[in-house]
Amino acid sequence: MKQYKKFFKGILLLATPMVASSILATSPSQAATLAFSKGALNFTRFSQSPTATSTDVDTESLVIGIGSGMATAFADAEATFIVSPPTASNSSLSLALGKGRDYLALGNSQATVIGNFDVDANTNFSFDFLGNLTLATSIDNPPAENARAFGDIFFALFDTNNNSILDFFSVAGNLTTEGDDDFIAAQKSDNVTFINRGSNFNFGGKQEFIAASFGGSLQRYFPNQTNLTLIEVKRNRATVKAPEPSTSLALILCGGVVSVVWKRRRKPTAVLSFVRNS
Repeated sequence: MKQYKKFFKGILLLATPMVASSILATSPSQAATLAFSKGALNFTRFSQSPTATSTDVDTESLVIGIGSGMATAFADAEATFIVSPPTASNSSLSLALGKGRDYLALGNSQATVIGNFDVDANTNFSFDFLGNLTLATSIDNPPAENARAFGDIFFALFDTNNNSILDFFSVAGNLTTEGDDDFIAAQKSDNVTFINRGSNFNFGGKQEFIAASFGGSLQRYFPNQTNLTLIEVKRNRATVKAPEPSTSLALILCGGVVSVVWKRRRKPTAVLSFVRNS
């Protein structure tokens, strides 16, 4: 139990000061729910520089409070692709908190990096990657309260000319408190090699978490000149609600006092193209 409390204390330190203060101010006599989802991935040691890059981040938060219900949600995402020396990274975070009765809070975040590469014939294309995925949920009073955290990280290497996937890697996790839909899973193609990986998790009860980390490399030989596109996307979602949506909808239709806050931010970058020297 002590390790679980220490883990959730670390989650609060990752939250923004405003949201963290809201969590810490929650009275023990008031029911509270928490959902947290965060992912990060770094690409390094590319065998060559990209000829073009682009990034995209998209965040969304929705809060609905009915009567005395209180909730807040936060979402953030960042993405960069540096051409020389070639490195790419992105991260996304979603957090939702509720207390009292009759509320819904949702945080969505997504981050994307894209790189295009011209590979000569008889050449190895390769890079290293390192990432992590962290999920946490907490409720006080089941089944009236519900918290869900979802996250996934996926990258694929495409042959641009015929739009086919050559190699891929994915990791995904989900927590539903209370519920049986808890999992952490990873998949990869043959040319992706794990250098290290590990996970720590607690499924069941009113507090659940997943902490997964992984590192590896991709290497593939090309006998012919090839144009490649590397696309990496990560998504994080955090949701808390009380009571069930059908009950909340009934309260709205009955004319309860309702507050709604919705925010969205998207920041795509222009594609940066570079002339390759012959």
